[in-house]
Amino acid sequence: MDNQIKQKISSYMSQVSIGECFGISSQAVGKWLRKGKIPHARILPLCRILNWKITPHEIDPNAYPNPTDGLPK
Repeated sequence: MDNQIKQKISSYMSQVSIGECFGISSQAVGKWLRKGKIPHARILPLCRILNWKITPHEIDPNAYPNPTDGLPK
């Protein structure tokens, strides 16, 4: 995940709000963003929370190689 995607995520929702949605601390969310690696099990729920403004492919193109992978039909 590149810096542009990290910035997009942060512009759509705060780390505190993301953490609240997942029942985790904002520090844990910050760790994901600093490392540039969101846990695989959290990618689809995060995209859903962000109303699909960011796609699974943008977050992890290795796990979701096609731009439409993981998107709702």
